[in-house]
Amino acid sequence: MKVIILGINHAGTVAARTLKRLNKDIEVVAYERNDLISFLGCGIALWVKGEVKEPEKLFYASPELLQSEGISVHKNHEWIGINDKNKTVTIKNLDTNEQFEDNYDKLIVATGSWPILPPIPGVDLDGVQICKNYYHAQKIKKANEDKNIKNVAVIGAGYIGVELVDAFVESNKNVTLIDVETSIMPNYFDSELSNHVQKRMDNAYVNSLLGQKVIEFVGENGKLKQIKTDKTIVDVDYAVLSVGIKAQTQLLKGIVDLDQKGIVKTNQFMQSSNNDIYAIGDCAEVVNLTQDKNTQIALATTAVRSGILAAINIATNNTLPQMGFTGANAISVFDFSMASTGVSENFAKKLGMDYDSILFTDNDRPEFMSTTKPVWLKLLWDKKTRVLIGAQVGSESNHTEIIHMLSLAIQKKMTIDELPLVDMFFLPHFNKPYNFVTLAALEVLGLNYFKK
Repeated sequence: MKVIILGINHAGTVAARTLKRLNKDIEVVAYERNDLISFLGCGIALWVKGEVKEPEKLFYASPELLQSEGISVHKNHEWIGINDKNKTVTIKNLDTNEQFEDNYDKLIVATGSWPILPPIPGVDLDGVQICKNYYHAQKIKKANEDKNIKNVAVIGAGYIGVELVDAFVESNKNVTLIDVETSIMPNYFDSELSNHVQKRMDNAYVNSLLGQKVIEFVGENGKLKQIKTDKTIVDVDYAVLSVGIKAQTQLLKGIVDLDQKGIVKTNQFMQSSNNDIYAIGDCAEVVNLTQDKNTQIALATTAVRSGILAAINIATNNTLPQMGFTGANAISVFDFSMASTGVSENFAKKLGMDYDSILFTDNDRPEFMSTTKPVWLKLLWDKKTRVLIGAQVGSESNHTEIIHMLSLAIQKKMTIDELPLVDMFFLPHFNKPYNFVTLAALEVLGLNYFKK
């Protein structure tokens, strides 16, 4: 069997390596349009901030490593067409402009996503930067170290945007954060959690222009000088755009079924509407458990798992269906760590879900310990079935790993009534005899023994 993989980042890399581990006789050929592979974009802000000292370690696999495992890797090769009837892919060598066809038995599309560049006047000015790959990171790092760049704007208050704000503040830049939403990271956290980060940004003198839309990048001699929103004008020397992503699937139209956003529709085995074409990573849908439908979940962890799934199912003729995904995620900025899984209350309202929720606060360790930190936990569950549909946690101390357990609870359709009975350890160094998750669920049942 011959498998061609289009794209070698998170999903493509793990799919290729999984295939060869499952069956060394499978011929795996991978094409990548860039000259670098397997870059961990989650490390961009850490590099910009200075926490990552060796950026070369942000690449977790190399062409040489993959080739040593029997994978044929072709960098600077772009796919420009697919003939699904003949099962061939047309490839262009970007170094020589040579075009050729390659045949496959199974095809994996792992073309990923690319930052959205909104049609705003001046978006092409020098000083307006998108954030996705290693070369973007180099430019942002250089700008952050430039003493002549004093006023920086970040457009987009999602994870990437907020992490970059944290990095720029660390370098004593004057930072403005702009977003059309009225709170930061609204797709992941409700204001009860995100406000803890917002307050820390306010204390760091970040100029948060929330609920505002950028209408123009104003330049002088081709260089960015100001940003004009629908409410104000801000002087800036540099701006990073992080307003969303778009799946790279334009050439798949008419070959496989795409949703209205251009994301490849897949079944439980990561197969597209064409049985010989699988799709993984940001360009593919997965089973979204909390929304009870297939959606894009653009996270590196989702990409990796979808790559494993596709590889196993190609090698074994579709034996491993998806468990479903919850979109578990985490962030640590301004000395505050948060994680979430499933839906937030903001999102549940948008989806018209019938839910209940609780916001619970407790100290993370027994009061007899020398130090304790408050921890905030929010749980959401379906009002009718009482099945968990979402969770958020935040603290100055790191309790993000509790989201792993809560993600599994959602995957296994655990109810809020069952949650207090989950077997959790107790050690004063780390938690209380009644873990804060246990206590939150007990409070829902009217059984919080420590509440008067």
